[in-house]
Amino acid sequence: MLRRFNVATVGIALLCLVTACSADAGDDSGIRAGEACGKFAHDPSVESALTKIAGTERFSDHGSEPKEALATLRASDGKVGAFETMGVPNCLLRPAAGKGRLVTIYFREAVVILKANSESEKTSTFYRTGASAASEERVSSIYFHCRMAKPKKDIVVNARLERESKVKLSGKEAADNQMIVTNAAARNVAQQLGCQGTDLSAGAPQAVSGVYGPR
Repeated sequence: MLRRFNVATVGIALLCLVTACSADAGDDSGIRAGEACGKFAHDPSVESALTKIAGTERFSDHGSEPKEALATLRASDGKVGAFETMGVPNCLLRPAAGKGRLVTIYFREAVVILKANSESEKTSTFYRTGASAASEERVSSIYFHCRMAKPKKDIVVNARLERESKVKLSGKEAADNQMIVTNAAARNVAQQLGCQGTDLSAGAPQAVSGVYGPR
């Protein structure tokens, strides 16, 4: 009877040890925000913003298509077909477990720059970065000029962030942090393309009009 008890005790102890190890491994699974998608969010302020809008510190970036995004922009021809309207998911962030989507950042060529007007300022906040930039509850968008040397061309690029995480943020906090992340991703892609004349903000973009703009 005593031997059975000891065996059972050892078994339970081993099970607890394995479970604890598994839990620790789960906590360390995935990659940190600053390591995801080519480390575009390596700056602490950007990493913090990405963590806030995603609601987690650990990610999977499986499904991102950074090479395809750059290739598509380099091959831009001044025309946007129906299949190009959405753009390429340069950065697709999922939970570390790999299920669902948290944040996706698309890039595409644009032929029209959408700027602030009296109607759009009722629902969006506009920021000083690029040629035009706006953010609202779950979406942020930046348009910027890109003058490339190789290949030699001048295009307009649109970076669009879509947030599907369920994390609860105030409207201003969501808009500001989404714009910080989108701007960092835009700067990263612009650098890889060798863009000149982007007018992208070096730091956190400042709100200039709209819902959370200065009064």
